[in-house]
Amino acid sequence: MRLFLLVDELSSICRNVLHTLLNFLTLVAKLNQTIMKLSTVILSFCFCLLTSLSVNAQSAEEIIATYLETVGGEEAISNINTMTLVANSKFQGMEIPIKMYQKAPNMQRMDMIFQGKEITQMCYNGEVGWSTNFMTQEAELWETEDSENMKHQMDFPESFLNYADKGYSISLEEEKNVDGTDCFKIKLTKNPISINGEEVENYSYYYFDKETFVPIMQEEFMHKGQMAGATTEMYFSDYQEVNGVYHPHAMSQKVNGQAMFDMVISEILINEEIDDSLFAAPEISATTDDEPETKPSLLEEADQQAQEVINQMENPEAKEMEKSSGGDPGKG
Repeated sequence: MRLFLLVDELSSICRNVLHTLLNFLTLVAKLNQTIMKLSTVILSFCFCLLTSLSVNAQSAEEIIATYLETVGGEEAISNINTMTLVANSKFQGMEIPIKMYQKAPNMQRMDMIFQGKEITQMCYNGEVGWSTNFMTQEAELWETEDSENMKHQMDFPESFLNYADKGYSISLEEEKNVDGTDCFKIKLTKNPISINGEEVENYSYYYFDKETFVPIMQEEFMHKGQMAGATTEMYFSDYQEVNGVYHPHAMSQKVNGQAMFDMVISEILINEEIDDSLFAAPEISATTDDEPETKPSLLEEADQQAQEVINQMENPEAKEMEKSSGGDPGKG
């Protein structure tokens, strides 16, 4: 009997030990789950921390600083006082020679050869802007508002150079792939401009190649004219060194996604002598916002032509109907 009791006690002890072991194993399993969860949390935290550090390392300020250093450095860029640019552009099958002059701090002029005639597409002397009217071939001053706005657009030789001192701000937006190239998207906000008497935010987006840190595309928005609200994209490529600073030698533009023109720069001259008289405004009356315009300005004509091109691209059937009717869309 004692032996039976002993065996029974041993069995009970074994059951208790087994139960204890099972409880222990359950506890260990739960502990392992807890450890695994804790490890996952720790790993997630480390990943977020590393990601945060990576993003902070790619701040807008550091991207712009790297860009300026990559293209030549702030000192070399600051030493550019004048620039003469010779180029050839293609628009709707037409080749248009272009010559542009820029002089610090805010003078600019662009001439083109159109149908055998030299036309000043735009000229700004720091205070007043003017251009040649396509129809009359006469010089016309810009509206006062346009000349004032130009003061907020001129950033020769570089928009991002000392941007904070100009009152500008930059911010890093979401990354974007531009034609197969991963890019940083930087928003540059300049001083506000005035459109029809109302203050409008003045900003654009620059897309910097993540490997080379140079901009390959600039995105802006039209504020005035028939194309108001349209998005323009300017693409930059073929960076070449000129006097210690790299400049793009190929550009192309799209409006609302439609290709408008391509331009190839054949020559860039730095710090050549340019007299201020080249930018002088002609002795004519300025156009004000309250005065009706009797003749379309060059900017308006270019605006209308661009809109016509886009309309033809978006509606090729209408273009074919116009051709078949001898140019009169009213004839069937």
